[in-house]
Amino acid sequence: MNKVLVSVVVAIVGLCIFAQFGFTTLIAVESASEPIISVEPLYLKVSQGDTFTVNITVNPDGIEIGGAQYALYFNSLHLNVIEQTKGPFLSQDGASTIVIINDFNNTIGKVEYGEVRMGDPEVIGGVTTPGVLASITFEAVRGGVTDLKFGDVILTRPNATEIQNVTINNGTVEIKMSPAPFLVCGYIFYEDDSECNNPLVNIINLNTSKEWRAETNTSSNYYQLMISHGIDIIAGDVLQFNFTSPDGSQSNITNHTITQQEIHNGGIFNFNIMLKAKPGIGIFDTGASDNPYPSIFGIHNGTINPNQTLVVNRIYTYSCPGTGGHTEYTRIWGNGVDAYANWSGYSGDWHNLTFNTTFTLEPGKEYNYTIRTGSYPQIIHAKEYPAIGGEIKCEEFIDANGKRYTDWIPAIRLYQ
Repeated sequence: MNKVLVSVVVAIVGLCIFAQFGFTTLIAVESASEPIISVEPLYLKVSQGDTFTVNITVNPDGIEIGGAQYALYFNSLHLNVIEQTKGPFLSQDGASTIVIINDFNNTIGKVEYGEVRMGDPEVIGGVTTPGVLASITFEAVRGGVTDLKFGDVILTRPNATEIQNVTINNGTVEIKMSPAPFLVCGYIFYEDDSECNNPLVNIINLNTSKEWRAETNTSSNYYQLMISHGIDIIAGDVLQFNFTSPDGSQSNITNHTITQQEIHNGGIFNFNIMLKAKPGIGIFDTGASDNPYPSIFGIHNGTINPNQTLVVNRIYTYSCPGTGGHTEYTRIWGNGVDAYANWSGYSGDWHNLTFNTTFTLEPGKEYNYTIRTGSYPQIIHAKEYPAIGGEIKCEEFIDANGKRYTDWIPAIRLYQ
């Protein structure tokens, strides 16, 4: 409803009356009084699942009111409107009124209402006694706190002049609930049906944008996530699962809508997923070493010669079984490329490092690498080695004790 709608309607209703006297310029002379529009009660505490009603009240504070409109905004993640009903404020003296708009939108969280008095403003005048303009019934759908905040408030005099100074009192609703645990769990498998141990599982609630990373283990293909019903999720929310193998070569993105039965059961159990190879993206992969020992951390320098176009923004380091072998720093440069990545510690997906930029390695060109490792990464004991996507060469490896080698290559994967 636009800002002048109430004025236009009132002017049309009184047109034939004004015609008897001719048209004159209306000059609004405001007094020190300020009408007040309020959400009542101003603060309300309810429980999840409750339905409740708030009133939109107007206190004229001595000024005659002939029309009123408002928009009221709320967080639709927490509340949904069931209905909005006309109140007695503008018709409390028996005058007829027209409801110009009575609408709500639970998707964007907005309620609108507008009403004007009918008839000759010189005869019917306006309302000066406080009252309820409209009542809104809500359902509390999720725990939390939301404001009930006014917008586009317009109060007019009987002659359609807008009252410039209006005091606005917004409201607040707190929704209580006793959080119930909700478990999400299952097993991850590679495309060939083998177990994918230590998968990367990110989960996002598409309704609320909350994100989590599930717990995984290096010796198991099981994942689990414990969240709370009523706070983190409710029935009808859509969870998006992003499953990725540790080396990033296989993945699966799946959406799932939470059902009321799953809420009743306390979780989504045995939500098992089979990964698929990422299509159309070249990778550079030495694979795991057939004989990774002896192994020690140090600094690797060498070259990479792709045999296909490789789009890269991550590096994965193969570690010796039972160790924390990883890359702490890497740099790849040459032929217009200069990218680096730093390790942030044993947290999250620490086997994979993300470069500061996404870059392309082109076939037939040579690129330099420096890789500083920690703990016990897998080593390929060779001067040169044919990898998937090209060839890798060792120029020099200096271990933690200062010893120099020319045939130690780190077992790595470069991918996007």
